[in-house]
Amino acid sequence: MSPLELVDDRFQKLAEELRASRPVASEELRDRVRTLTPPPPRRLELNLRRRLPAAGLAAAAAALTVAVVLGVVHGSSRPTASPAKSSGAPKALLIPRRSVAHGKVRVYTPTLSALSDKAAQNGFSAVPAPSSVRLQRYDAFLRVRVASQADLSKQTRDAIAFTRKAGGYLVWSAYSAPGKSGNSELVLRIPVQHVQAAIARFSGYGDLVRQQIVLKDVQQKVDGLTTTIVRLRKDIAKIEAQLAGTLTPEQRYQLEQRLQLDKTRLTALRSQRASTVRRAQLASVALAMVVGPKPAAAPAGRFHRTIDDAASVLLRELEFLVYALLVAGPLLLLGGAGIVTSRTLRRRSDRKLLENV
Repeated sequence: MSPLELVDDRFQKLAEELRASRPVASEELRDRVRTLTPPPPRRLELNLRRRLPAAGLAAAAAALTVAVVLGVVHGSSRPTASPAKSSGAPKALLIPRRSVAHGKVRVYTPTLSALSDKAAQNGFSAVPAPSSVRLQRYDAFLRVRVASQADLSKQTRDAIAFTRKAGGYLVWSAYSAPGKSGNSELVLRIPVQHVQAAIARFSGYGDLVRQQIVLKDVQQKVDGLTTTIVRLRKDIAKIEAQLAGTLTPEQRYQLEQRLQLDKTRLTALRSQRASTVRRAQLASVALAMVVGPKPAAAPAGRFHRTIDDAASVLLRELEFLVYALLVAGPLLLLGGAGIVTSRTLRRRSDRKLLENV
């Protein structure tokens, strides 16, 4: 007999023995299997340990790519600053001054006094001038950076002195110089014929950080008030003429009440018109001065501008990330706690199920 036939014979006998000794499940076990519920469908589980670092690296790479691209684009397209052309200062400044006489606006043009010669040398021709034919409210706001506390104190005194020499006055002031810093805030009323010189002078105290000038026309309002005042005067004169005649006591009482109301209204309108005209004759200048170093100059080279812009974009992205974590952090913690709790409960239920089998 060959070895292969011997192996086949043994294998056949072993298979017959295994089939003969096959275990048979009892009826009790079959009943228990029938009562079991089918397992729930398998959910898609993500392997956070492997995918979370990969997602973080991908997000960091995307942020860095966006920063570099924006830095290259902005760095190559940023225009270079051209030196400003110096223009000669005008010889004299003629600004019309307004006054009101008998409800009509009269305009005359005095020359600028010697107190604004220094301001004229600073080039006040770039400051917007008020209208020469209409009443306007002139409001200006300036923010200037000075080099030291000594300059802050000196320029504050100079601004107040200039305002008083120009015929204006100080409305409000606040001065503070703690440590090496400091700030000074002034609200000034300056005659409108000197406001250009004042703004030019204040701008020369240091580095002009911000300047805002607002012109608002009030001529139409003054004209409307003047027309109403003229009409009220005619009504009052008519009522006074009627009171001089013969009237019944009731008619006289009604006319006297109407006359009193018209006079009260006339007084209020005159006061409102005078206040509006006076406000148009005095410009409001808010001057804020702070002590601080000059800002660093912008990088000149394209490479430096690119690096600077890329760093700015990365810093901005980091700010957004911190903000997102602050907003979504509590929600993420609650979600993580819920996932851990559900897994713990599921493991406990599986353990109990195995113990009961």
